[in-house]
Amino acid sequence: MKTLKIIAAVLSLIGIGFVAGFFTHRYVAVQQIHRVAEMRFAPGFEEHLYHIIDADPEQQKQLHPIVHRYAGLIAENHIESRAKRKTLIDSMHQEIKPLLSAEQALKLDEFSRHFREQMRKRRPPREKKHDHDSLREKRNPD
Repeated sequence: MKTLKIIAAVLSLIGIGFVAGFFTHRYVAVQQIHRVAEMRFAPGFEEHLYHIIDADPEQQKQLHPIVHRYAGLIAENHIESRAKRKTLIDSMHQEIKPLLSAEQALKLDEFSRHFREQMRKRRPPREKKHDHDSLREKRNPD
């Protein structure tokens, strides 16, 4: 009887550890995805670059005009790329729909609608002005 209790306790601890590890890994992965997504926009890209090179405030002031210009171009490129991809997907749908059954066409429309909704939910809100200190605090809340 005592052995069964020990086995049950060990199995319970293993199960708890597995569940805790799963949710911890998921949390860390989501945080990493959000950090990468921030770099699509100019303020996030700038902050990430300053963080990577460990620029002090004086260097940031000196680098800001150059980095800001390129960060804007990178963000613009991302937006243009997204629009181009949407146009290509829409064109593909127009070409393949005549070859699909009515049921398949409905499935394609439903998939496209669902995908667009999911992308809207995931898209971070755009900020016109960005305070580098507040972004740094969001990233490193300690």
